[in-house]
Amino acid sequence: MGNFCGRGNRSGPKTRTVVPNHTLDPSVQHRAKNHPNKDYRGNRIKTTKYTLLTFFPKNIFEQFHRFANLYFILVVALNWVPQIQAFGKEIAMVPVIFVLAVTCVKDAFEDFRRYKSDQKINHSHCRLFKSDENRYVKGEWQDIHVGDFVHLSCNEIIPADIVLVKSSDSSGICHIETCNLDGETNLKQRQAVFGIDYGKDGYTAKKFNFTLECDLPNSEIYKFRGYIYTSPKHSINQGEKISLNKDNLLLRGCTVRNTDYVEGIVVYAGHDTKAMLNNRNPRYKRSKLERHINRDVVWCVILLLFLCFFCAIASGIWLGGYSDRHLVPFIPYESDEWYNPYFQAFVVFFTYIIIYQTVIPLALYVAVELVKLGQVYFINNDLRMYYAPMDKRVECRALNITEDLGQVEYIFSDKTGTLTENQMEFKSCTINGKDYPHAPEPEDDMSETGSRFSLASRSSTVPPSLASSAPFHGEGYHLVLENLSLEPDLQRELSKMCMRSLNSVDLSLPDAPPVKLENTKNIQEFFLLMAICNTVVVSTHAHEDLMDESGIVHDPHQQKNERDKQKLNDFYKKLPDPTSKKSNLSPLGQENSHPKSLALPPISATADFQNRDLLYNRYDSSSPALTPSEGSIAGSSFMSDMSQRTQYEAESPDELALVKASSTYGCCLLKRSPDKVTVWLPAEGEVEFEMLDVLTFDSTRKRMSVIVRNPTNGEIILYTKGADSQVLSVLHKKYKQDPALKDMVRRTEDHILGYAVRGLRTLCMAKKVLDLDYYKNWRVRFKEADASLENRDELLIDVACEIEQDLDLLGATGIEDKLQDEVPETISKLRRAGIKVWVLTGDKQETAIQIAYSSQLFDTNMHIMVLNGKDKETTKDLLEEHITQINRNKETSQRDGKPKKEYALVIDGHTMAFALDKSLEETFLKLTVRCKSVVCCRSTPIQKGMVVKLVRDHLKKLTLAIGDGANDVSMIHVADIGIGVAGQEGMQAVMASDFAICRFRHLQDLLLVHGHWCYSRLARFSSIMFYKSLILIFALYWYQFDSAFSGSLQFDSLFTMLKHVLFTALPPIVNGVMDKDVSAETLLNKPELYRFGPQDKLYTRTSFFMAMLDALYQSVILYYVCYLAYLYEPVGVWEFGTTSFTALILTCLLTIAIDTESWVWPQWLTTVVSFLFFWFFAILSNAVWFTFDHPANPYWVMIHTMTKPIHTLVVLLSTVLALLPRFVIRILQRTIRPDDIVIAQLEEKEVESKQDDMELQENDNNTEITTVDGSLQGSTSHRNHDTGIKFRNGKLSKPRHSIPSNDSIT
Repeated sequence: MGNFCGRGNRSGPKTRTVVPNHTLDPSVQHRAKNHPNKDYRGNRIKTTKYTLLTFFPKNIFEQFHRFANLYFILVVALNWVPQIQAFGKEIAMVPVIFVLAVTCVKDAFEDFRRYKSDQKINHSHCRLFKSDENRYVKGEWQDIHVGDFVHLSCNEIIPADIVLVKSSDSSGICHIETCNLDGETNLKQRQAVFGIDYGKDGYTAKKFNFTLECDLPNSEIYKFRGYIYTSPKHSINQGEKISLNKDNLLLRGCTVRNTDYVEGIVVYAGHDTKAMLNNRNPRYKRSKLERHINRDVVWCVILLLFLCFFCAIASGIWLGGYSDRHLVPFIPYESDEWYNPYFQAFVVFFTYIIIYQTVIPLALYVAVELVKLGQVYFINNDLRMYYAPMDKRVECRALNITEDLGQVEYIFSDKTGTLTENQMEFKSCTINGKDYPHAPEPEDDMSETGSRFSLASRSSTVPPSLASSAPFHGEGYHLVLENLSLEPDLQRELSKMCMRSLNSVDLSLPDAPPVKLENTKNIQEFFLLMAICNTVVVSTHAHEDLMDESGIVHDPHQQKNERDKQKLNDFYKKLPDPTSKKSNLSPLGQENSHPKSLALPPISATADFQNRDLLYNRYDSSSPALTPSEGSIAGSSFMSDMSQRTQYEAESPDELALVKASSTYGCCLLKRSPDKVTVWLPAEGEVEFEMLDVLTFDSTRKRMSVIVRNPTNGEIILYTKGADSQVLSVLHKKYKQDPALKDMVRRTEDHILGYAVRGLRTLCMAKKVLDLDYYKNWRVRFKEADASLENRDELLIDVACEIEQDLDLLGATGIEDKLQDEVPETISKLRRAGIKVWVLTGDKQETAIQIAYSSQLFDTNMHIMVLNGKDKETTKDLLEEHITQINRNKETSQRDGKPKKEYALVIDGHTMAFALDKSLEETFLKLTVRCKSVVCCRSTPIQKGMVVKLVRDHLKKLTLAIGDGANDVSMIHVADIGIGVAGQEGMQAVMASDFAICRFRHLQDLLLVHGHWCYSRLARFSSIMFYKSLILIFALYWYQFDSAFSGSLQFDSLFTMLKHVLFTALPPIVNGVMDKDVSAETLLNKPELYRFGPQDKLYTRTSFFMAMLDALYQSVILYYVCYLAYLYEPVGVWEFGTTSFTALILTCLLTIAIDTESWVWPQWLTTVVSFLFFWFFAILSNAVWFTFDHPANPYWVMIHTMTKPIHTLVVLLSTVLALLPRFVIRILQRTIRPDDIVIAQLEEKEVESKQDDMELQENDNNTEITTVDGSLQGSTSHRNHDTGIKFRNGKLSKPRHSIPSNDSIT
């Protein structure tokens, strides 16, 4: 806790010093005063908000932060003042206690779930180094402290933030999967600390006696800075220091991959870890409808004050009409002060505050939360938005903005991975100015394997070590692209690829011209760059740790023997039965291959195998071990050990596509380490390049580079790939001076433009041979920037840009990213729904335009405006010119009676930077609102967020942003609704979003169906809740005219308090969750119905006042019909009030029923049960209950009242008269002036009626038919139970399929 306090203290430490715990006396406790790490938090986590002792007071205190709860508590307190008491003291507390109790139960349940989760995590096991035992021992996560050493095996979750000190890899590399932290599923490489001298025996945990200094705990998961002081003393002023960065840090929650084991020292534990500091609950947002409800609550407050002031003034006036206090009836005042009209008005004012308290609907806030939870449940369980390949469904992360889904006006979408698959396929490349298209071959050219080029044709180029591994064939295929048709010229040039050819030595033609020789070298270097200029991870073997979970290290030979025996047993199980019939067909691809053989995993010489050759001789084509999915292709054998599969893991799908394409041509990436990279060259075999430096990709440079040393001539070469604009801009000046090179660049740009027009993603490739002295000087600056604690990222960018100059162009690639299924249909429906769709992408302008056309964002009738401004003034002129032209065309169309033109805007990132300037943003918006669609290309993540914010704040429109990558997080956070797509770029967008989907097409159901339903349900629900509150208040108000404004009540106070909590609570909630105005099928076929939401047609500014007028009318009918009926009857106030209240409850329930659009059994059940519950409750409470309304006693009133016919007559008559106007208006709305929703409802019923009539007619025309097998059927319409197909009149007919309910529950 000391460190926690230190963070808030300006004068506190700016860094954290960590001393290894095993260097201290084991008897010193972690919290002891003399322990150097005593101020740092332990690893035990606690995410619960409460304890058993603090739950009640803390939870109640938090609930009092709500204004409504505080208001009702004050009203309850007022009711305890005897002079202004309106209800029984106990009864007045019932609604508040009920609401607070429901919230308490909900909060307690949620906190208990957090407690169970904490317990499970805290009691997880790991291995900790104990100095007294001099070995690792089994311990729990909660026992870890800063300074402890931890041992982790492959696939083990990291328990704390750990500096990596040792890895099983000889190069000190390990890989982690950060899925649990940032959602990224791709492996990240981490590096053990280099430069520490452990002596001649090497590393052991006990030898690490160095002090660490690092940043204070912070939430930046991609930043970490620190030092290790190599002095064995604890003094930090002595010894050399080794810099630490993010590549040395293993973060809590990540998983160790691709490594046998790792060891490290804990620097952050528990709540100080970056994972815990980044842990956040689902975001709370206020929906648009909720803001409207809050506006109407203000009207309720105004109405409350008006009624209270009116009744208080009327009470004073009534009392002032008596000059003699002895003449005042029914009021035995205690003292003369009470006869003062002003004093009476003052006191009665607070009495009416209590009586009319429910004009502010207390139940509204709790009921809205329950309704939204129900809506979220059905959205999550909608099978139409379930994506089977990923086994995922939609996820609602924000629980309180479901109705906003039905009011979206602007959608801002990313392109790659959102509209497209983000599964890249290599389609074309240009090298040295020559285009090499990889067009698909005709189907009849395909090989037996199903790919257009079988691996047999590549057998000479595939490294033997990989040819025998599963990824080169069958299941688990990862290293080559089967659907890539090889280009003959490239294949011929690359078949000769070796180090001599890369060094400009011609191997085929002694007198080859220099141009030919240079072209060959460029082609080969181009593919070498594709293979090594990346961060792709190669996985080739299983990872096993010799240390068990208790910290005991076992003999590796014994474990190996056991594994070999198990593999042999597994193989025996796969051998065919000798007596079984053998196939005459040979295994696929074996006709021209070597004799049959099977590559078994290595078997220990100590294994007891007597008939080893028998294993090979017995194997033939009938063996189940070699099926088409697991079999041998071109003589390559399948390895029975699945763990032996070689795979590529890449952080970017683009990199993976390039490495696979290079591998397909035979230039294969085999192995990667921090200082070496091994590739297979077709004409040479394995070649190892020294990896000097890696300049990682960043959004500023938009480039990635590697610096390698040529193993034969020692040349230091920089290979760079990146966005074409960022690579072409840093070419050597000779490309502007030499005509031949200038022409080559022009042809390359033309090819890139052609790729973009085809919708391909483009990358440029370049190289540079570095001078040794220059490189040495540059590397010093690079290391200084890398070790810097301040502005490290900026310094690294500057030093990278310094060396990435004067490059030699090699060529460019075109990679296809296909559109997702149903994207055009989805965008078309969204546009028909009145939603404007913007695409914000970082791709080239031509690529973005092509995608816009193919996705139906643009159509052929649109006029496309392209904005490319060089400066601010040019941008301003272009904006104003286009606005003027659009206005002129609009006037012309109106004058000539022609249809208006539709416009679309395309703007690049450079121009958008000027358009988003304060002085031009309004002009930019004026142009965009006149456009149906907008495409912003070459846009940065910051620009995406700025565009969304501009539209949201200036146009006051409800915005939705959807994306799948980390570069989309900015706009997802800014938008009113953020939607993340779970795709190939990880899960950062999902974790920042309000809703998560798997495919773009799911927007149809999420917005057009669920969005419309949620909005329409909550709109009607809100009106009903206000209506329910107001009708009771007005009924009480009319009685005050007949009770001298004394604050008396005609209803039992128990009934009054329970009306909203029990008697009429369930039907509105069930309707809010389940009611449907139109079906999902209709909403998808008629997207225009969605416009009701954005236009606020279902809950307008007048909705509250219409509910108030309806409540006012119904209260007049309910009160005065009962009043006139009992005018000459000898009844008391309780009988009069009971009859009136029964009619009121029945009227409320039937009003809700009239507003119900579709009926399912829960709606019927809750409506009937609610009335019956009130009825029986009234009987029982009057029969056995004691009174809260002294001195009156409602004992036996309900039973006595029910026995009189006038009671039933008054209830029925008043209910019918009260409901008549609403019923008539509803009929007129459906006949005289039906809106689009009513028309859709009528069409649905008409279709259903026709279908029912057809089925009845078919059933009436029963005739006997004979089936194929001669059996006699007595009906013309029967269903095949196996296929679900109906036979009608002897013919097959497809069954009528209806769209499954979007409320499907798995």
